[in-house]
Amino acid sequence: MTAAMTSPQATQVERLRALAGELTARDRWSREQLVEHQRARLRALVRHAVSASPYYREALGRDAAVGDVPLRGLPTLSKATLMEEFDRVVTDPRLRMANLEAHLAGPEATRPFLGEYRVLSTSGTTGLRGVFVYTGDEFTRWVAPVIRATARMGVTPATRLVGIGAPGTLHLTKQQFAVLQAGREGAPQLSVTTPMPEMVEALNAYRPEALLGYPSVAALLAEEQLEGRLRIEPKLVALGGEVLTEDMRRRVDAAWGVRPFEVYAATEAPVLASSAPGHAGLHLCEDLLVVEVVDERNRPVPPGTPGYKVLVTNLVNHAQPLIRYELSDSVTLADGPDPTGRPYGRIARVDGRSDDILHLPAPAGGEIQVHPYRLRAPFLGFPDVRQYQVLHDRRGLHVRVVLRPSAPRETTASVRAALVRELHAVGAVPPPIEVEAVAAIEREPGHAAKLKLVKIDRPVLAG
Repeated sequence: MTAAMTSPQATQVERLRALAGELTARDRWSREQLVEHQRARLRALVRHAVSASPYYREALGRDAAVGDVPLRGLPTLSKATLMEEFDRVVTDPRLRMANLEAHLAGPEATRPFLGEYRVLSTSGTTGLRGVFVYTGDEFTRWVAPVIRATARMGVTPATRLVGIGAPGTLHLTKQQFAVLQAGREGAPQLSVTTPMPEMVEALNAYRPEALLGYPSVAALLAEEQLEGRLRIEPKLVALGGEVLTEDMRRRVDAAWGVRPFEVYAATEAPVLASSAPGHAGLHLCEDLLVVEVVDERNRPVPPGTPGYKVLVTNLVNHAQPLIRYELSDSVTLADGPDPTGRPYGRIARVDGRSDDILHLPAPAGGEIQVHPYRLRAPFLGFPDVRQYQVLHDRRGLHVRVVLRPSAPRETTASVRAALVRELHAVGAVPPPIEVEAVAAIEREPGHAAKLKLVKIDRPVLAG
């Protein structure tokens, strides 16, 4: 704790460290202890939701508040329904979407609404805007698991840490990184939209020991390091918010000699899972969430099989209950016992949005699903491709690549041939493929400013 911190900041940091310590102690629980804790928290959440939320009272029925909760028998909640029914979902009648929208559009959007509620907004990668509210205590209880996760990775209060997140002040990463960097004097305030020369200059001056942020930014910074412009020596790199590809992992390892940790997060559930030393997958935060990996019909999928979406029940948030809330992420659960001995379930791979699964013709007729990771795989063989993006529309695949200056002229043709081979290998008929070299690839609009590697351009239907 530094002299530059105010008394309220110091108190907040002390409370966060205490909460993180309590959470870390749960790493030593048995699986049975964890499941019983989860059940008790779920019972309390459902009782509160049925009592205080008109939407849940109708959707779940009053009987849901009695005894154990058969979670798989409860309805799911989509983002569209959550936004349409917002005023009936929340449990404080003072929380009304119209008032929150006015607050978010006003000059004090980052200050607590009604002096009590932290309001976050995101367009998400689905393009549908979401508004999420946390009491001050709920938000604190979601920063604590971030500290637990980074502590597992080796971050201490003395670690020189830099978080490079979203530019929007209402985005989760912006607010979480502000808390994490509190008390770290001189830490630069950077975002994914900070110009690269400015980012390099700031990092060279601060020389962080830990780097947190989006994978796409870390990969570009690794390129800057390999080309001699960036000169830092981080002992750990933790990445999330976008898909972390094997190519990005290799670049980080080549630049700094470290294997990056991975964090799976969402505005609706600030830490779903994170990796730790040993890299035995990503440990689910099952003491704070119930996570179900399911297929298109909400049936559970076994470990090793990519899911179509994730159903999240947030056990912390009571102001805006999220019970079986749908995230359109395709993730794969890990199989077998956890070699670290922790009691949590694990994720083997986060593949991105199920919205970006391609449906291509099969040679014998019908369609075949092509998951985004199959489209990313060919790029492992092209170190001269600094960044890429695959866009699928009715005309075919349009691939944009950012190349190193030294890349051979035939690189674009080689990328196209590799994609054709990969699609044949998965049993799909390749559509027309165009590969174009570009100077830069723009990020998604909105608060998050993420970089999507695979996009499907779906036409908006009238009516």
